[in-house]
Amino acid sequence: MKYLWWGLALLFSASVWAAPAGIASRAWVVIDQASGRELAAHQPDLPLAPASLTQLMTAYVLLGDIRRNKLGLGEMVTVPEAATRVDGARVFLKAGDQVSVDTLLQAMLLQSAGDATLALVTATDGSEAAFVERMNREARRLGMTRTRFMNATGLTEPGHESSARDLALLGRALMRDFPDRQTFFAQKELAFKGLSYYNANRLLWRDSTVNGLKVGRTVQAGYCMAASAQRGDQRRIAVVLGARSDAQRTQDALRLLNFGFENFDSVLLYRARQPVKVANLYRGARATVSLGFEQDFHLLTPRGSASRIRAQIITQQPIVAPVRRGQRMGTLRLTLDGKLLGDYPLVALHDVSVAGILGRGWDSIRLLFAK
Repeated sequence: MKYLWWGLALLFSASVWAAPAGIASRAWVVIDQASGRELAAHQPDLPLAPASLTQLMTAYVLLGDIRRNKLGLGEMVTVPEAATRVDGARVFLKAGDQVSVDTLLQAMLLQSAGDATLALVTATDGSEAAFVERMNREARRLGMTRTRFMNATGLTEPGHESSARDLALLGRALMRDFPDRQTFFAQKELAFKGLSYYNANRLLWRDSTVNGLKVGRTVQAGYCMAASAQRGDQRRIAVVLGARSDAQRTQDALRLLNFGFENFDSVLLYRARQPVKVANLYRGARATVSLGFEQDFHLLTPRGSASRIRAQIITQQPIVAPVRRGQRMGTLRLTLDGKLLGDYPLVALHDVSVAGILGRGWDSIRLLFAK
């Protein structure tokens, strides 16, 4: 897919390709959620303190535990003494309180409650340090190369850092891997112990298309936000780090989301393992092999241009067995208004073994004429 951005750069006008104006945060990025493509960015790899955006990774690990039945939403957690002494935002838990995992997750994601966070990670791993090891393993697996977590809450600590690009990767992973848990990130209000807590993500109140994700703030990090939104069948994620105020992070994130929606279309061209072409096969136990993509194939195009995309399938001829699933067998060439968008590898969607002696002999004759 290396040719994609070359093609897009030629197709977009300078006014569209230019970064959105007026973004004042220290680092930022906006991506297409479906494909993961980056639409605009400024210092996206700059390592910065992520504040309580850290808790997005805490949630990712915990939601994985819930999916694997290692933890239950209705499970009651006993609050340890250490959780009541944590600095930063809290929901004023007391040592010995019995609180459900569901409520603690809500408190962490809506209020950035450090006491709820520590209660959860201690319940699962016995200590914050052990849980943080898992957070860092997941970060490496997701490709978050500029990230190192030192705690599960996001409190300022030497070496605790991430980047706008890494946090966008994490936000995309949360929306992709846990679609049934998105209400945790869109919740506006939590009533707990007679108090009401309100989500500081002002975009949830301001734009009905916004469905998450989280905000954070420390003196070192400034004001931070990871925001996701869906408009029609299009989804975008914006991350801003190091804003000077709540109003600035809110406005910057909204401008980035608007830019992503107004200038780009993300088009699902082929489903994972959907045959793009069925090619003839020689000397195989079957006469054809299906070619396609192992993952959903999304293409990013200038807004409104998707109907003008043209496809050409180029296959390596002749195709001779044996064939291994995942083996490259051809190319999908896409053009827009006659200009190259990119060449994308087509792979075999299944194995095909070699035919028996009679089949091989007959196809050897066919190959003489195919040449």
